[in-house]
Amino acid sequence: MQGPIEDWHEQFVRQAQWTEQTRNHLYRRAHLQDAERVLDVGCGTGAITAKLARRTRGQVIGVDIDPTMLAFARQHDSGARYEQGDALDLSYPDRHFDIVACHFLLLWLDDPRLGVREMARVTRSGGHVLVCAEPDYGGRLDWPELPVRAWQIQALRRQGADPCIGRALRVLLVQAGLEAEVGVMASVWDIESMRAQFAAEWAMLWQDVSDSVDAATFEAARARAQAAIEAGVRLVLMPTFYAYARKR
Repeated sequence: MQGPIEDWHEQFVRQAQWTEQTRNHLYRRAHLQDAERVLDVGCGTGAITAKLARRTRGQVIGVDIDPTMLAFARQHDSGARYEQGDALDLSYPDRHFDIVACHFLLLWLDDPRLGVREMARVTRSGGHVLVCAEPDYGGRLDWPELPVRAWQIQALRRQGADPCIGRALRVLLVQAGLEAEVGVMASVWDIESMRAQFAAEWAMLWQDVSDSVDAATFEAARARAQAAIEAGVRLVLMPTFYAYARKR
């Protein structure tokens, strides 16, 4: 029987699929294949870290604060090393890594400014900080119009996250002394992908909003979304920001 950690891993894998093209672009820009030391901050279950390890001959370390996720990662990936640690107080020397990367991390940090400064601190001069994906739920568009954007913003704020962190990405990087190029993925999902991911997507959404949205209201929105998919007219546009940054 599948448990919560497996559910989270499946969600991380789905997110990795959404951002794969952008991450590949960033990895090429940063010459990942030549890196000797790579750090994946907020690695979770290792869904991204394992892919990093396969792209370079160097050492790849995944760091996360959650021991349960780290245990899962260690059981399912032998290509990287996994260590417990706090993104706001990384236990690595200054200028130690060639590349430091994160993926859907900054929105969850109590102090994202400090998190970016820590990533910059442990990056060597001439090295790269890659912020592979940070969302901006304030810019989400749905057709037909649904209350999902408002639900997600409220749920994330209750959990202590910043649902609109994406639009602040350049500021965070520049304030940390990094030279930054920032872009945005439109994430326009095709009908077949939405159909395949529908059950898992709405199950995860219900976990987030069940304490604030009544079941009947939720099911009505879910039914409208499913009907739009079957009619071939469903659209979800979710702006997700990314950044390629270099340390002087």
